[in-house]
Amino acid sequence: MRRIKIIKIMAIISATLVVGIGSYWQHRLTPLRKTRVAQTSIPTIFVGGDYARAFSTDGFVHRLTAAHLMTKGLVVHVSHAVHVSHAGHVTVQQFGPLKNNPTIQVIFADNHHAKRQARQFATVMQGLAKRYHVTRYNAVGHSSGGNIIFDYLTAQVPQRAQINKFVTIGSTYPGLTTQQLNRLPRSLPILNIAGHVWHTSGDGGVNLQAVLKFSHQLLAAGWSPKTQIIHGSPLTASHSMLHINPQVDLLIIQFLYGN
Repeated sequence: MRRIKIIKIMAIISATLVVGIGSYWQHRLTPLRKTRVAQTSIPTIFVGGDYARAFSTDGFVHRLTAAHLMTKGLVVHVSHAVHVSHAGHVTVQQFGPLKNNPTIQVIFADNHHAKRQARQFATVMQGLAKRYHVTRYNAVGHSSGGNIIFDYLTAQVPQRAQINKFVTIGSTYPGLTTQQLNRLPRSLPILNIAGHVWHTSGDGGVNLQAVLKFSHQLLAAGWSPKTQIIHGSPLTASHSMLHINPQVDLLIIQFLYGN
C-alpha cells in the first residue's frame, strides 16, 4: 500500500510539473502569436551549432510556423565528407513552396568542423540557387552555426545568392580579422544575440563578453549591428536553451521581417 501511495504521489508531482512547464511556455508564446510581420518570398536559412541535429532548429520552425509568421519550406541534409575538402552529399526534403517567409534548415551530419561545413554550405547555396531559384536569403546561426555562415560569407568563393540579413546567436569569433570583416557586404544588417544566466559570466557555454566582442568589432569596422542580451535563468538564457526561447524567436522574426 505504501508503495502504491508513493507511486501515486510521484505521478501527481510529475503531472503537475508537466502542466506547469507547459503553461509557462504557452504564456511565453503569447507575444509571438500577437505579432504580425510582412510576408515575403525571402527564405531564412537556419544552421545549428556543434553536434546539433534537426532538433536544434526544429523549435524555431515549429513555433514560428505555428504562429503563422513563417512557412516550413526545405530541410537540407549534408552527409559526412570523406575528405576534408569534400563537399558532402546533399539531399533536400521539400515541405512547402518557398513563399510566406519560408524556412530552410541545413543539417550537417558532421557539424563540429566549422571551416569544413562552410565549404559544404557553399555547395548547399549553389544547389538552392540552381534548383530553387534562391537569389536572396536571411541566415540564422546558433553557436558554431553562426561561424559556418560567417566563414561562408567571408570566404573567397562565388556566391550566387545575396544575403539579406544575418542573425548570430551565442556565437564567438576568435581570431577575427579586419580583412575578414571587410569581405562582408557593407550594408548587411546583423543581429547579435547573447545569453546571460543570472550571477554568471555568460550562458554556461560561452562567455558573454566573448559574444559581445563581435558587436564591438563590427562597430569599430563601420557596421551598425543590433545587439540583444537575454538575461534570465538557465531555463531561458543558457547556451542550449537560447534556440528554444520564444523571446529569441520574437527578436529574430521582428528583425528579419518586421515592418
